[in-house]
Amino acid sequence: MTIRVVTVDGPAGSGKTTLGRRLALALDLPFIDTGLFYRAVIVAAIRAGLGAGDLDRIAELARSVAIEINTAPDDDSWEVRVDGIDPGAEIRDPRHAALLTTVSQLPEVRRHLLSLQRAPAMRGAVGVGRDCGTVVFPEAVVKLYLQATAALRSARRAAQLEREGAAVDPETLAAEISGRDSGDARAMAAAPDAVVIDTGTHGVDEMVEMALSLCRAAGL
Repeated sequence: MTIRVVTVDGPAGSGKTTLGRRLALALDLPFIDTGLFYRAVIVAAIRAGLGAGDLDRIAELARSVAIEINTAPDDDSWEVRVDGIDPGAEIRDPRHAALLTTVSQLPEVRRHLLSLQRAPAMRGAVGVGRDCGTVVFPEAVVKLYLQATAALRSARRAAQLEREGAAVDPETLAAEISGRDSGDARAMAAAPDAVVIDTGTHGVDEMVEMALSLCRAAGL
């Protein structure tokens, strides 16, 4: 039986969420933004007054924080709840990018969150993130990897933050993009069997059709 899992990976601002949601809707599958689990841990850490010097305590916190993500692709009213509270725009605050990059590399955090990321995909899913096709869902039948220039990705992230009502500082945002590119090797590692798409040369509708064509060919 074909495992109905599609992965969309790529660096920050490459268009993963937009494409992933569209695919999940078309395929009638849950939508899983795997990066939200790491962001939720960071929100919990900030609430607890923890910082980059408290990595052991953050790792311990990651094992106890309650994380609930919204897997309905047609509902963008909320993304995640951290200990029952919706953090709103705080979940994507670029000021926390350096801590996010550091914490996402901690083996103990990654091991714990992996099972949580996989749980909503028991009957299939569209998973988006940085290592969905290589680590989270290596058995996915269709794997996509999105790439785009840093300038384009910064512009997209700024537009996303503005839609969410968050303040946007161009320098902070640019630092987030460049810092996560250089500090998080997962963002640069496409699965060997992934189809690479340049989102700077293809429109959203075109990319959706390309992806759905691959899904049909794979029997989804």
